[in-house]
Amino acid sequence: MYDGRLITGIAERWAGEATAPYVMGSSISESAGWFPGMVSPMTAHRMQRSLMAEYEGCTLEEIFGGHEIETGQGACYAVETSDAIRFRRPDVSVLSDAIIHELRLIPGIGEVTAEKFYQRGIRTVSDLRTHLRFGADARMIVDATDAEDWAFLEAYCHMRLSPSDNLSLLFSLKTAVPDLLFVDIETLGIFSRPAILLGTGRIQGSHMKITQYLLRDIREEPGALSAVMAEITGTTRLVTYNGKAFDYPFIRYRAGYYSIPAPSAPAHTDLLHHVRRQWKGQLSDCRLGTVEGKILGQYREEDLPGSLVPWYYQIYRRSGNPGPLVPIAEHNRLDIANLPLIYERLLEGCLCPPV
Repeated sequence: MYDGRLITGIAERWAGEATAPYVMGSSISESAGWFPGMVSPMTAHRMQRSLMAEYEGCTLEEIFGGHEIETGQGACYAVETSDAIRFRRPDVSVLSDAIIHELRLIPGIGEVTAEKFYQRGIRTVSDLRTHLRFGADARMIVDATDAEDWAFLEAYCHMRLSPSDNLSLLFSLKTAVPDLLFVDIETLGIFSRPAILLGTGRIQGSHMKITQYLLRDIREEPGALSAVMAEITGTTRLVTYNGKAFDYPFIRYRAGYYSIPAPSAPAHTDLLHHVRRQWKGQLSDCRLGTVEGKILGQYREEDLPGSLVPWYYQIYRRSGNPGPLVPIAEHNRLDIANLPLIYERLLEGCLCPPV
């Protein structure tokens, strides 16, 4: 088994491999692909110089007020913030009702067959319990619902329906609100590059607590990864935006790089799938910033796009000036803070679809 000293050694070697400066591509268009509030490449240059001047001589503690935490894989730096939030969602009984009314859960019943049954007045799975062909599966679904065997039913639903189906979203209701873990990460690029900021958020009563594990140095990546994975328990459900394809696989990959044991795959609700299903006709694209603006009515001011995060972080590494970390941390914090708001709106649209 690898111990902390060996993991630290791997991190030190990686830090040496990752010292090549990030160069912002000159091919990035000044106008294409930018939503309101996102800074353009040229503005990013000016903002970077301004930040360097403003925070010259400052320490991370003076800027972020964070603290160092120790993990089994070394130390990392944690920044904690708490904001008031009004978060509401329906009771889990809504899930039970949705399951019983979803005929497509029965093998052999698709959209066409379900519609034929609806026209004949057969509208629930319970109505098919005595059906010669579909009765056995109908009884199994009804019994599992009565027993509130949500784990079985969610796995069953994933086999029968699309990940973007409304019922898939409703299965998140079986997870208690404090066990929802909103996650977003910032990295230096693709999977072979390290994560530099791993953020998590939890709703605690009327507030949302956001913890950001910010790497003061690449050598702290094992500690930050360990801290995030310690937040994932058997009752945790991850809530992310494109996290099934990127964030969580990235975390597991980087943990594997350091031979850090990762927890078994937790329940996971990826909001991007449901955004595409519900709002693709209203949005020019499904980027998080677009959804925030068009659906939530929130536009960020001078937001640093994720594509420029590596460049800003490398400036910090070379100069030691923490100024460039400020927009990185704020970008990540807003990503996390807006996830429960989008989740809430998706649930509303799922239960009360537009006429």
